[in-house]
Amino acid sequence: MRLLKTGPYPPGKKRLEMIQAWAEDVPPYAILSHTWSKDPDQEVLLEDILNGTSATKPAFAKLKTAVEKAMLDGYGYLWIDTCCIDKSSSVEMSEAINSMYLYYEHAEICYAFLSDVNADGPEHQDELARSRWWRRGWTLQELLAPRSVEFYSANWKPLGTKASLCNIIARFTGIDTEYLKGSLPAQHASIAKRMSWASARQTTREEDLAYCLIGIFEVNMTMLYGEGGKRAFLRLQEEIMRANEDQTLFAWIKDDGIPEDASGYHGLLADSPSDFARTGNSVAYSEHSDVTPSSMTARGLHATLPLYQKDDGTAIAALWCPVPQRGYNDWLAIYLERLPIGTNQYARVACKRLASVAELGSNQEVYVRQHFPRYALQTVYPYHFFQLDRLRSSSSYAKLGEYQLVDADKLSNAADSGNVHVQAVQPRQWCLPKVPRVYTIKKQAGALAAAIRVLRLHDNEAFILMLGSSSEFEVGFDVDEEALPSKTFQNLRLGFNPRPAGTVMKLKYHTVQVTVQEHVRGGNKFYSIDVDIQAFPKPSTFTEVIQDVVEYVAQPTGPEKTENRAAIKDELKRPWRAFWRRASGQR
Repeated sequence: MRLLKTGPYPPGKKRLEMIQAWAEDVPPYAILSHTWSKDPDQEVLLEDILNGTSATKPAFAKLKTAVEKAMLDGYGYLWIDTCCIDKSSSVEMSEAINSMYLYYEHAEICYAFLSDVNADGPEHQDELARSRWWRRGWTLQELLAPRSVEFYSANWKPLGTKASLCNIIARFTGIDTEYLKGSLPAQHASIAKRMSWASARQTTREEDLAYCLIGIFEVNMTMLYGEGGKRAFLRLQEEIMRANEDQTLFAWIKDDGIPEDASGYHGLLADSPSDFARTGNSVAYSEHSDVTPSSMTARGLHATLPLYQKDDGTAIAALWCPVPQRGYNDWLAIYLERLPIGTNQYARVACKRLASVAELGSNQEVYVRQHFPRYALQTVYPYHFFQLDRLRSSSSYAKLGEYQLVDADKLSNAADSGNVHVQAVQPRQWCLPKVPRVYTIKKQAGALAAAIRVLRLHDNEAFILMLGSSSEFEVGFDVDEEALPSKTFQNLRLGFNPRPAGTVMKLKYHTVQVTVQEHVRGGNKFYSIDVDIQAFPKPSTFTEVIQDVVEYVAQPTGPEKTENRAAIKDELKRPWRAFWRRASGQR
């Protein structure tokens, strides 16, 4: 490290001197903590010291007074970040940033110069609390690392020490007094607590909000200015995860003003220290279960977490952390949602809150993606398939719920099909061995993959449901209302005009809606198909009405038949009234 010599200098010598020393050869030294000028060029840099031009810089008075103060206190050397680092060397910059916590920790004394505090009387405490020094990212380690910190005002009047101001500092920084006094090392605090200390701090360069925390978390990382703040903070968390199994790293909540239902998917790692602003009281259980430590992979963050599956498709994943609000019992938890891609792929959801569980679910290996490409599901896979999942029907007439389904290749042989009674409320899985459930999709626009004739057994009303591709990687559906048994798959292919999934197709006696969910399994893409049918009756003829009346009258009497007769009677009312209106010319 470079050190500035405090003196004494020979009479008339104006140029300051520097030395370089390493490891055990480093002499005792004082260190300066300060905030840089808004214009960095006003600071005294290394080149100014070497060129003898330091006295021309506006910030020279700060440096000169710090040198004199260190010399009067008996320290022959002083370290200042402005002039003891060669900022033209990326290698030296990286080394200094990775070592800076140790520089402050090993210093004999730290002078904290608060340039925006002018008071030096008893009333200085209010002005002290408003200083910019408390809001800067780099000064957090400069407060925590040194054994002794002395605070000085803009005119170098003493304001107090870290020890004497401990309770005041704790109140407006949120840092517990035991860490300020040094009775507990800062590294003994949970990851979430240390992050919360930095949650309201700022840096000039966005990447520095991550880099300034390197020493506090006892990790090392390269400096990549230009990567952006989120990427830098993500890399910091990855390094922390390699060195520490403390799962309070995952105990953060978003407070960004975006509604929860619009916040979408997120990874397990936070975007910024500000995400820990309200979770600093989180701690980790001391004993870890015998599971593989979490790690970042190409599929996302790999972790083994106890999961509870919920009915809405989300899962509650317990963290190895107690719940502060429950007397540090139970387990803190987060919400995950399984993604329709890959194997055991999840995303964090409901990021504005944490959950808790009294008992642990079963351990499951999960991969939680940190990034969600906008068009991830439009990428190509070796094979794309339709998979028929559910057929649902709704109608005012229970008898309209029974259908016969025939694959287009078997339209001339309806005996090969199966029948299914579709419940109006509860969806039912397709149970049709004669109708394939999986169809291959060609990767070309307008390609028909499947055609299924849907026949309503009550009145033989039918339509043909067609599934296929609307573009190379998008699917759609179409409906042929004629549904003639003589139509071939080739005939249907020529007339296939796919509509987007979710479109409601209105037919004469049906409405049909196809919804699609995309999944990736075994390296192939599956489009899971749900078909919703709303059935409408045909207008009844006079003969049909008379037949219904006869059936009603022929029903056996008795208490056990009362409910059945009432249901049939209710069904008869509507077609009979409709027929009577037509017969009498009413509208």
